[in-house]
Amino acid sequence: MSKPLIWAIAALLVIAGPVIGVIVRRLIDRIAAKTSANERSVHRMSFGLARDLAVPVASLAGLTIALALPTGLPFSPITVKQILEAALLLAITYAVSRLAAEIVTSVARRVTGVSGSVSLFSTITKVIVFILGLLITLDTVGVQITPLLGALGIGALAIALALEGTLANLFAGVHILASKTVQPGDFVKLEGGETGWVSDVNWRTTAIQDLPGNFIIVPNRKFAESILTNYHRPEQDMAVTVEVSTGYGSDLDHVEQVTLEVAHQVMKELDVGFAGADPRVRFHTFGDSGIGFRVVLRTRHYEDQYLLVSEFIKSLHRRYRMEGIAIPYPIRTLEFGRGDDFESRLAAEIHTP
Repeated sequence: MSKPLIWAIAALLVIAGPVIGVIVRRLIDRIAAKTSANERSVHRMSFGLARDLAVPVASLAGLTIALALPTGLPFSPITVKQILEAALLLAITYAVSRLAAEIVTSVARRVTGVSGSVSLFSTITKVIVFILGLLITLDTVGVQITPLLGALGIGALAIALALEGTLANLFAGVHILASKTVQPGDFVKLEGGETGWVSDVNWRTTAIQDLPGNFIIVPNRKFAESILTNYHRPEQDMAVTVEVSTGYGSDLDHVEQVTLEVAHQVMKELDVGFAGADPRVRFHTFGDSGIGFRVVLRTRHYEDQYLLVSEFIKSLHRRYRMEGIAIPYPIRTLEFGRGDDFESRLAAEIHTP
C-alpha cells in the first residue's frame, strides 16, 4: 500500500471519528426523547453519560486506529499510548462527574422536596470527582502521585488561609441547605429588609429574586448570620392585618357583623384567600377621631396579600357607604380662653401686616 493512500486513510479515520460520535449522540438524544415519563429519571442519566462519552470516545478510537497505521510518524508508541489513555480517562472523568452531580442533585431534591436549583451540591460533587479522576489519570500514565499528594496538602493549607472568606461562604452554603431552615423556593425577608424567593444557593452566594423580578445576591456567610423570616415555614399561608376605624356614634356590633361579612365574601371570591378561613375583628383604641380596630384576613402566599387587602378595602368602603357606617376624618377641637386680653391680642395679630 502506497504511503499517500495510508495518509489518506489515516486522515479519513481522524475525521470519521468525531462525525460518528456526533451521529451517535443525536441518536441517543432521539431515543431519550421517546422514553416514558416514569422511566425518564433513571434513563435520562444513563443516556446523559452515553451522550457525553459518544464524541470523545469515537474521536479517540479513530485517532488510535489512524496512529496504528504505518504512517512513519516519529512518535514513540509508548508515549502515544499514554497520551491516548490519559485523554480517554479525562473524558470518562468529565462524563462521570456530570453524572455524579446530577445523581446527587436529584437525590437532594427528592429528600428535601425542593423544586428549585441547588447548584452547590452539583459543584462540590463535580470538583471531587474530577480531582479523583485527575489523580487516577496521572497514576495511570506513570506519574508518582504520593509526593504530589504531600505537596497538594501543603498547598491546600496555604490556599485555605488565602481563601478564608471564600471557604467560609462555601461551608455557610452547605450549612444553609443541610439545616433545612431555608430551601430554594422559600419566600424570605432578611433583617436588612430584602424580601424575595430563594432562587439558588451556590458555592459562594445565595440568589434571592424579589417581587419585581430582580435578583439580590447575598454572600452565604452573611445570609447564614442574618436574622430572617421564612414565610414558607412551617406553612405558606399567613395572616394579614388591616387597620380600620369607625365613628364614635356607630353601633360596634353592627360594624363587626358587616366587616366580617365583607371579609368572608372577599376571601371566598379571590383565589388568593382561604374561602373557609375565619376572619377576625378586634377593637383596640379610642382614637382622636374614632374607634380603631383590626381586621385579620388570611392569604395563601405572602405575595398575594396585596391583592387581598386592596379588594377588601374597596369592598368594605362600598359596604360601609351602603350601611351608613361612618369612616371618620381626622378631627381636632381647639378651645381658646375668652378673656379681654386674649381677644385684644388676637385682634392685634390679625391686623398686624
